[in-house]
Amino acid sequence: MLLVFTLVGCMTPTVLNDARNWTIELASSEPSPSGPCLIYDDMHRLMLDGTLVSGKMDGIWTSTGSDGTRLVKCSYHQGVRHGPVRMWFGALRYPEASGQLKLEGAFADGGYDGTVTRYYSSGTKQSVRVYERGVLKSSQYWSPSGVEAPPAAAARDAEFEHMQDMAYLSTLEDMVMRSLAQAHREVRK
Repeated sequence: MLLVFTLVGCMTPTVLNDARNWTIELASSEPSPSGPCLIYDDMHRLMLDGTLVSGKMDGIWTSTGSDGTRLVKCSYHQGVRHGPVRMWFGALRYPEASGQLKLEGAFADGGYDGTVTRYYSSGTKQSVRVYERGVLKSSQYWSPSGVEAPPAAAARDAEFEHMQDMAYLSTLEDMVMRSLAQAHREVRK
């Protein structure tokens, strides 16, 4: 089966195969491996790459679409989102915007921290959300034509975008955990 990331709205992936058909390349064969990690789909296309420390995501992890387009770069520390995050539009849902920046921000101890900016596929600014240690402090939202939304509407949109972001990143993290548990393991020498 073909792995397809269908990027609907704010990048909700649909995985059309299961981890038993994937390959995970690790630096060691330990049950809780450490070192570089590459995860491939059933057609041996790179899906995720990063580093594990005692079986937990650490450092920068990159998600790649089945066409090779970079979709996400997110930083982790001991399995927790921590540091910069960037997302890009994928070629399957937005062929005209493939590879363009969709979101940029940062995490601290698992929650957004600071300014998170989201862009439309046209490149214009869609929203700006400001967080303080995971708590949304303010938000602004603009229509595709540049009209700013009232504060109540911006707050609703911010909550919706936040839920989509977290769901998407959780899906990628789940792919790593499922790969560790189910994928065919190859040890790099």
